[in-house]
Amino acid sequence: MAHKESQKQHANPVTRFLTLVLTILAVVVVYAFAFERTDVDLTEVKDEQRQTQLIRIIRGLARPDLITHETEEAQVTVQVMTPCPLGGFKPVAPQAGEPFIEMFPTCALPESEVTVRGGNFPPGQSGQLSFIPPSGVRLNTTSITADDAGSFSITYTLPDRPDDAVQELRFVTKVRTGGWTWSKSTIETWDKIIETLMLALVATTVGTAVAIPLSFLSARNLMRTIKAPLSSVALFIIGLPTGIFVGRQLGRWVTDSVEAVGDQPVLLLALALGIAAAAWALLRATLPEEDEAPPTRRERLIRWGVGMTVAVAMLFAFGFFGRFLLEVGGDLQDALGAFGFLGGFFRVIGDLTTTFLTVVAAVTTGVVFAMIGSRTGHLVRQRLRPSVAGIVRLVLGGAAVAVIAAAIGAMVQWLYQLNATSNARATTAGGALLALAGGAVVGRLGRSAIPDRWGALATAIRFVVGIAGVLVGLFLGIVLGMAADAAMAPFGAEGTLWAPALLGAVLGAVGVFLTRRWDQLPAGMATYYAARTLFNGIRSVEPLIMAIVFVVWVGIGPFAGSIALALHTTAALAKLYSEQVESILVGPIEAVTATGATRLQTIVYAVVPQIVPPYIAFTLYRWDINVRMSTIIGFAGGGGIGFLLQQNINLLQYRAAAVQMLAIAIVVSTLDFVSARIRERIV
Repeated sequence: MAHKESQKQHANPVTRFLTLVLTILAVVVVYAFAFERTDVDLTEVKDEQRQTQLIRIIRGLARPDLITHETEEAQVTVQVMTPCPLGGFKPVAPQAGEPFIEMFPTCALPESEVTVRGGNFPPGQSGQLSFIPPSGVRLNTTSITADDAGSFSITYTLPDRPDDAVQELRFVTKVRTGGWTWSKSTIETWDKIIETLMLALVATTVGTAVAIPLSFLSARNLMRTIKAPLSSVALFIIGLPTGIFVGRQLGRWVTDSVEAVGDQPVLLLALALGIAAAAWALLRATLPEEDEAPPTRRERLIRWGVGMTVAVAMLFAFGFFGRFLLEVGGDLQDALGAFGFLGGFFRVIGDLTTTFLTVVAAVTTGVVFAMIGSRTGHLVRQRLRPSVAGIVRLVLGGAAVAVIAAAIGAMVQWLYQLNATSNARATTAGGALLALAGGAVVGRLGRSAIPDRWGALATAIRFVVGIAGVLVGLFLGIVLGMAADAAMAPFGAEGTLWAPALLGAVLGAVGVFLTRRWDQLPAGMATYYAARTLFNGIRSVEPLIMAIVFVVWVGIGPFAGSIALALHTTAALAKLYSEQVESILVGPIEAVTATGATRLQTIVYAVVPQIVPPYIAFTLYRWDINVRMSTIIGFAGGGGIGFLLQQNINLLQYRAAAVQMLAIAIVVSTLDFVSARIRERIV
């Protein structure tokens, strides 16, 4: 035994040495391949012309064009003749001590090279030397800068402008005559940096408002415990598109009714306030502050009816109030003068309200119908006999999957504008559904069949097996989609259109039959994975790409940049927020749940108090990120200071670009300092 231990000790250094050598070789090979793929080559770096250009850019960036001085144009001239007259030519001598230029020789043939010298200029004085014929136009202009002694000497080529009259060379400079003022670049930068800050503020506010509720849907610890019977899930899926359709029609009706009133602000405001007051009074009269006894079925029906009536009334109230803001905001925008942006704000809010009223109505009604369907599904499971409940589950499951498949087919049709005979609707729906089902089933089997003690190997095997399940499901779904399309082919184009729904109904019924022993479905985890997938998909697209798309939609400017940043902010913050929810303490949740609190009450009293400080910190940090991102999306026309920076770089105005870069650095540093102080006080 001791001999074996001795051999092991002697072998270890050799093994470690070989491992080290192999690791070094692997690293060298990887980085060699990386250098080859990234075209690392110093040939261009050593080129003198490129080095000169780089130095010029660095020097320009180091001298930001922040201020300017009052100047006036100064001219220094010398008489010349081309060609030389008989007897030669002698120009007027310059005054002693004054700036001068002179040409050697004093006369020459057209297009010949001469030497031009200057002196008595301020050190570093720059200007432009031009040939001035009798017509007064400037020819062969070249830039010149005096040396530290205030002198210069260059070789100059005369233009092809022969004349018997005396002509001249003119050196034009600018002489400082007054105090300093902010340069045009600084003024433009100030305007754009304010636009950038407001752009980032709007994007952060909208993204935060949307991300907060969505973050709870992608928190594993909250969604893991949510389970629902199949009938409840099925009616939720069926109720959602049904409610969206009903809400869309309702929203259109309300919008048409509001537009029929016209542009009478007093009447619009009176209708908005009157309808809101009547709805509030009806709600107060119908719903007691506290129930002394459980409400009867009749009372519940009355309350449902009152609730729906109040919801429709509030839609009308919002519609009238939005139209009122639209009309009054337009009038105030002209009447308030310098504060006209306040009227513009009211006008935009009113325009948003009236424009998206139908969308809000559709989404809200869809959610309400879905929740009613979910509640009805629970009642179906509780009230019906098992035999009847099984048949209902079969029908509802088939109908729910048919709705999903039809939605997939409709999306494919809208995206690709398929012809009437295409089977892509059915094959895509079948492939998507069975790929998802195959991955879920194989993943579930893999977790139970492959032990966790295998460590990373178990994870790798489960991943490979899961991918195989997805591919098999995809293949089977495509085959079944083609079969469904062939079965509906005798009905023509309408049959092809309904083929995805038929396939979905069959797959749903089969799925319900195979899972008939499952009492509850993991609805929460399904929502969790769907939300995480959506957030990851949105975050994978850079705001720059989003800005390019939104510029096409809303036009060039900060509005496109705000939408792009708001969308990306929503996905990014929803992920950060949800991960913070997943790391909260379990004790408060268990304590609140033990009191019999509902799920909403548990979130309000046990979850929210723990996440407010980090939510504030993440929001402030995201505003900082959006300020920096707005610099980049400006290159795509998304507004902000990036648009000005790109313009100056393209025009080789590096001193002006340096002003924008300095402003960005100052603003980002200031925001970092301010947000750090806010976090110290709040977090």
